[in-house]
Amino acid sequence: MSYSVAMISVHTSPLDIPGRNKDAGGMNVYIRELARELGRSQVTVDIFTRQTRPNQSSIVQLTPNVRVIHVKAGPTSPISKHDLHHYLPEFRHHIEAFRHRNGKPYDVLHSHYWLSGMVAMPLARCWDIPHVTMFHTLGHLKQLANPNASEPLLRLEMERQLIQHADRIIASTFDERQQIIRHCGATPGQVEVIPCGVNLELFFPYDRKQTREKLGLKQHTPTLLYVGRLDPFKGPDLLLQAAALMKERAEILIVGGKLSGDRELDRLRELARKLQISQRVHFLGARPQHELPVIYSTADVTVVPSYHESFGLAAVESLACGTPVVATRAGGLMTVVHHGETGYLVQRCPGFFAERLDFLLQHPEILAQLRAAARPSVIQYSWKHVAGQMMNVYEDVVSAAKCLVAQ
Repeated sequence: MSYSVAMISVHTSPLDIPGRNKDAGGMNVYIRELARELGRSQVTVDIFTRQTRPNQSSIVQLTPNVRVIHVKAGPTSPISKHDLHHYLPEFRHHIEAFRHRNGKPYDVLHSHYWLSGMVAMPLARCWDIPHVTMFHTLGHLKQLANPNASEPLLRLEMERQLIQHADRIIASTFDERQQIIRHCGATPGQVEVIPCGVNLELFFPYDRKQTREKLGLKQHTPTLLYVGRLDPFKGPDLLLQAAALMKERAEILIVGGKLSGDRELDRLRELARKLQISQRVHFLGARPQHELPVIYSTADVTVVPSYHESFGLAAVESLACGTPVVATRAGGLMTVVHHGETGYLVQRCPGFFAERLDFLLQHPEILAQLRAAARPSVIQYSWKHVAGQMMNVYEDVVSAAKCLVAQ
């Protein structure tokens, strides 16, 4: 059965390049790729996101069945997501006006992140349709992972309300599902586990010799890679600290951020200088998705030192390219990285990362075994498989809503 889905992503657009700023990351990829795959199944998807530039087209046709709709809410410029809640009523009003002008009913509302959930809750009541939500990261779980960083009280309260009212909550892993139920008050029947996906046609292993020539790197120099937002929660600074402790003088590639005018990138440059490893650290800035497979294939190991990851998209992309991962033993990374088979999971401490990275670089035969097992371990995460599971959720919530009406 075909459905019409209204997806909401207030604070970041699926058209943004992941890693370019603090708000553009794996969630952008998730929304874009899921919508594309749903569109191939004849589901029509309208993705509502905030207009951030005056010259943005109001509607961008992503695929024949998928549109990105830029909604005016507040100034047409980037705004910190911590300030966006002021403009959510305006955002919601313009979505309703768009639906009214187009005369297009939706079957399901699918919100991403708590800000979008705040918009979707009243719309779901007004339109009398089911609401599926995915937090991507929960404030309460972030605080558990890093007690030193507080989350806004509004976020914590709104996430609590969303959990109470959403028809279905999507978790990326069984571990995340258990935490949402145990720590956040969701009911077992409310939370569905659907992993994030990876484009296996795009992310595949390239010849390492050729990729190193392309990137201007020496063939036999050990190389470590970080891909993602330059957010302290993601831990790029921990990788630099670990590199300074290592016996192996590895080259470090940092993919993310803007090469000029980026405070976080400048902070990392200064840290590399203080650690006396500046000559070995290469900042590549945020790169388009189609360039990432070459970069992943170049590295010996991808490092994911986050405090917590609901899933860990960079880890999956790396494994799809045949590059092992050393990651924090936390959240979804414990599902994605098979310890001792496709990489290693360690406590979040520079010394533990340094020890494990040295071990891999000093044992090429073990590194080769992990490399051989990497891609086969993520075949299950194809977007076709993910979209099929999401379709099952849509069918369940729509059927349940019809049953309630019939009663």
